Amino acid sequence: MNPLVEGIHRFLQNHILSTKISQSNISHHDTLIDGLPKRYTIYKPLLLLPVNVFTSPQPWAELYSSLDNSQRQLLYESIAASFSKSGVTHVALNAPIAVMNSVGTENRMRSPVGLVPLHGDFGPILDPDSTPDDRDFKEALWVQTVQNGGIVQCWAPLYTMFSRGNITEKARILGQGNRFAGLDESSLNGQDVGEISVVDLYAGIGYFVFSYLKRGVKRVWGWELNAWSVEGLRRGCLQNGWRCKVVPLNAQGELKGGYEDMVNEITDDDRIIIFHGDNRLAAQILGNIQPLLEEKGSWAAIRHVNQGLLPTSQPTWETSLRILDRDAGGWAHVHENVDVNEIDMKSAEIVQEYERFGYMKAVNMTIACDYVERVKTYAPGVMHCVYDIHVEFDKQTWPYK
Repeated sequence: MNPLVEGIHRFLQNHILSTKISQSNISHHDTLIDGLPKRYTIYKPLLLLPVNVFTSPQPWAELYSSLDNSQRQLLYESIAASFSKSGVTHVALNAPIAVMNSVGTENRMRSPVGLVPLHGDFGPILDPDSTPDDRDFKEALWVQTVQNGGIVQCWAPLYTMFSRGNITEKARILGQGNRFAGLDESSLNGQDVGEISVVDLYAGIGYFVFSYLKRGVKRVWGWELNAWSVEGLRRGCLQNGWRCKVVPLNAQGELKGGYEDMVNEITDDDRIIIFHGDNRLAAQILGNIQPLLEEKGSWAAIRHVNQGLLPTSQPTWETSLRILDRDAGGWAHVHENVDVNEIDMKSAEIVQEYERFGYMKAVNMTIACDYVERVKTYAPGVMHCVYDIHVEFDKQTWPYK
């Protein structure tokens, strides 16, 4: 029996159907069992149930609505027990990531504000917009999953989203899926992948960061606003055996402290430098760091800039252009939610916009969309696409500042 159905069935047998009153209310026991929900997701030690698990089908929804709180707790315990062999100790109700948070402002952190803990200790329930400290991190529930050939990803489900649907794009970066230029010697014009670096302007818990590291790039420079995501990325790096350095930024997106001190602390073993803060000054910060690392002989040309913000990454298009290596050029990976009938039209629009940035700065560039990856359906008629924008700079013009 499906373990979710088994857990519900055991609860019904032990606590509901054994009573005479309930027997009279459930005349079609077999029909009820056959229609019970069967979908679930496990991220050890958490069992995630879909948002409609207690509202469909109708006979089950009516029974669930009649349960009091103590009976519901017995139900959740029964469900958790049926998954014990899978390492499940916690149960929660999942929900889509809301555009707005609980106080009516934009959910910039993409916090899973709709997740409802049902069973197990998830730690103190904090305001998603509050600034957590080490104690909060220690007391929170952390879960993990393994994808794409052994890459571990960690996150706190109360405060950080996780998207399974990005697995195809991760595989593409790893060279296991569709075309992804710029991570092999041929498309890098003889440059070794271990000699380049990547920027991820929306690093999250390491969705794409880890795939680049696994592919063998020297370093990833990341930006992330959500402190919970930064901590999840840090924990994931430790699990995967990569050294990670977290650099705090102030409210304006500026580096706290001096650049020289920060650069002196960086070693070649630091595979990911994650800036905790806004990415609005990313180009300026990297522009200050580059000459200092060049003096140490440890700067690696930035050949890729990942922009994984949905529904649109347009706020960082110009930033990505300023970050790419001036001599060798590179690729800006533009994530967008697009009407399925306008995917090609969007490609032309992005190229036009990149060309406009160059025109405004009197910089000659060759810009083309190398490839469009259709990652997943985001909503009916809407596709999450990644546009690989290839940029080559005319070396006779001034660098893009």
